[in-house]
Amino acid sequence: MKKREVDGRGVEKWEVDSREMERGRGLFSPGVRQKHSGPKSMKPLIGVTSTKILLNSPYYGAYVAEGYFTGIAQAGGIPLIIPLVEEADVWRDIIEHVDGLIFTGGLDIHPQFYGEGLHPQIGELYPLRDRQEIAAARYALEIDKPVVGICRGCQILNVAKGGSLYQDINSQCQGTYLHTQTAPRDEGSHYVEIGEDSRLYEAFGVRSLFTNSFHHQAIKELAAGFRKVAQAKDGVIEGFESMEHTFVMGIQFHPEMMWHSHTEMFRLARYFVDYCGKRQTGTSPARK
Repeated sequence: MKKREVDGRGVEKWEVDSREMERGRGLFSPGVRQKHSGPKSMKPLIGVTSTKILLNSPYYGAYVAEGYFTGIAQAGGIPLIIPLVEEADVWRDIIEHVDGLIFTGGLDIHPQFYGEGLHPQIGELYPLRDRQEIAAARYALEIDKPVVGICRGCQILNVAKGGSLYQDINSQCQGTYLHTQTAPRDEGSHYVEIGEDSRLYEAFGVRSLFTNSFHHQAIKELAAGFRKVAQAKDGVIEGFESMEHTFVMGIQFHPEMMWHSHTEMFRLARYFVDYCGKRQTGTSPARK
């Protein structure tokens, strides 16, 4: 089998050896349908949001940090990377079909979405992604889909439900830590205190968790229906959950950067995937 050059649209084409076609082993061989043996997989399907990156001008591609999808797979789930498309019906169809949804990290959220102007210390913005993910979050909440938001993802959930953000922690909040650490991404930088009456505590099993920190925005006004379940010692909200939905969790730190080297962080991936699997089979306990 030989690989052809990329065409003018950036699409790779494949040339299949005719002998392989005759033997029915060619790639996408016509008339040959693979039959699956054994029972249908019941692994939960977990949707993971992505962003666009420039691959090789003028071609763009979807990107998500590998920690998200490798962690989901190792926890027993099937990760589905959701491309940043603009068609609302595509988003809705994907959200309806997955068993759980993770809103991932990324750039700052434009303050237009929570009624503020631009602060001088605001970072890089991507309003298209903001717009699509806010709409997706609202739909996921509407149909009570299990959701975890990580870093920017937790801020998206808060904004989608009417909350607001500090656009720059250190210039807007007195006495706060440096939340954009200079240590490696899989190392912790500060402690987070977790309330015992929370799913977050059920997941991690500890009251005090040493986490990493890679954000300069943070939750200012927590949206109605959400409750704070974790915070840093400087008062910055590090975790919240919904009082109106079965499973909605926002986390400000980045466990996916740590769960391959820190066992306690991987507990969250396992907890979420296990919950989605039980809900898929109708064995998860109802809880709000």
